[in-house]
Amino acid sequence: MDTKTYVVGLLESYQKRSKQIDLLHYELSHPARVSENEMIGALALAHGEGGDRPGGHASDKTLYIALNYQERTEEANQIGADEVVEQLVTLEKEQERLKYYVSLLKARHKKVIQMFYFDEMTPDEVAETLQVTVRYAHSIKSNAINELVSMYEYVDGLR
Repeated sequence: MDTKTYVVGLLESYQKRSKQIDLLHYELSHPARVSENEMIGALALAHGEGGDRPGGHASDKTLYIALNYQERTEEANQIGADEVVEQLVTLEKEQERLKYYVSLLKARHKKVIQMFYFDEMTPDEVAETLQVTVRYAHSIKSNAINELVSMYEYVDGLR
């Protein structure tokens, strides 16, 4: 994929990425978890059917399974949290990089990119806001994208 296609893709997916970042922040602060007490309680208080043990009796084997399952539950919860964090870091890094590069554009170019992509304004709304023709608004956007492309190419060329 060439750099221009990549940059345009980043701009076009800005709002989607913002929503994904918000969702992942929520999931980190409100994880779906099974509590240790719920898991141990469910396994340790299981009663056998028939036999000579009274209902609610927990064997050593049942307690071992419960404690082992507790560890597995914690590991699974942690793996899930790690995956959320990894995805969140990737998305935030790309989003912050894009916003920073846009902040380096000339004022008019920055404003046009923000209106088209960050604020999701229509070409007519952008043109009206800037008091220019729609064609000229698209021209400014094209020049701004070319500036962003050159920034990405410069930095990527250093690696």
